[in-house]
Amino acid sequence: MSNAYLKRMPAGFPGDVSRKAEATVEAGLMGATVAFGAPVKMDGGKLVALSGASDAVYGFVVRPYPTMGSAAVSGSIQDVLRRGYMTVKLTQGTAAKGSQVYVRHTAETGKAVGDIEAAAVEGKTLAVPCCIFMGEADGMGNVELSYNL
Repeated sequence: MSNAYLKRMPAGFPGDVSRKAEATVEAGLMGATVAFGAPVKMDGGKLVALSGASDAVYGFVVRPYPTMGSAAVSGSIQDVLRRGYMTVKLTQGTAAKGSQVYVRHTAETGKAVGDIEAAAVEGKTLAVPCCIFMGEADGMGNVELSYNL
């Protein structure tokens, strides 16, 4: 058998609920196309991507199983993690257990709105309340976070 993990197992796929027993998930209508694992806000009763520094994170988009896609499509009914543990894609910085999770609300070259980051960037990111990293990212940049626990 040639499949051996020499350093650590992969963290999972963005949008996967990693500890299902502790999760609170609810369905919602997508008002825009948003990547699995990305934070969303509620806007007019629909789930959309963040768009400003004053936005309140409503939850994180759950990846349905099985799927080959990478995003929840506008107009679809999609699950959202309101409380629990989830695997997300870390796009900037180095995550550490217990450190604050930040989300980008202003796009820049190579950085998109909704990107998960490990360090604050003044005027460009916001700290997600009650949201911390549960360890380091794996080799693919995926990391587990804890939200509203």
